[in-house]
Amino acid sequence: MATTGRVRRAGPRDLDRLAALWVGIASHHEALDPAFRLRPEADSEIRRLLEGALRDPDAAVLVYDQGGDLPGLCIVRIDRAPAILDEVERAEITDLGVREEMRRRGVGRALADAALDWVRERGVARAEVRVASANPEAQGFWRALGFGDWMHLLHRHL
Repeated sequence: MATTGRVRRAGPRDLDRLAALWVGIASHHEALDPAFRLRPEADSEIRRLLEGALRDPDAAVLVYDQGGDLPGLCIVRIDRAPAILDEVERAEITDLGVREEMRRRGVGRALADAALDWVRERGVARAEVRVASANPEAQGFWRALGFGDWMHLLHRHL
């Protein structure tokens, strides 16, 4: 079932709703792995990080706006590397989340497509996204959009 709405750049007026969406993303991931659990005092830091992303010319904070309701969020940024490799720029979609009741309605796809369009408009040829290994739903979502394995991030609890 498709939903009606549009993707737009977020602004400072959206900060409270952006923070709530980000907390929702973290809560979803916390159920997958306790490493994603937010600290009790994280609210002010979340707001500070979002304010920075809104000001960053190398980042876009996108929301799906459905008549003033914001059921989805996507943050994408351009990273630059030292000029030792041919590729000196890449994009990373750092966050994409859709409220649970709005999933599977095209919101995530619209946000991802808008993020990739933003990346292309800046002349960047490659985008990355990190997906928790315990999140097969998200892995399937990104694979359906043409993303595939490139590097494996290994970790170890000490």
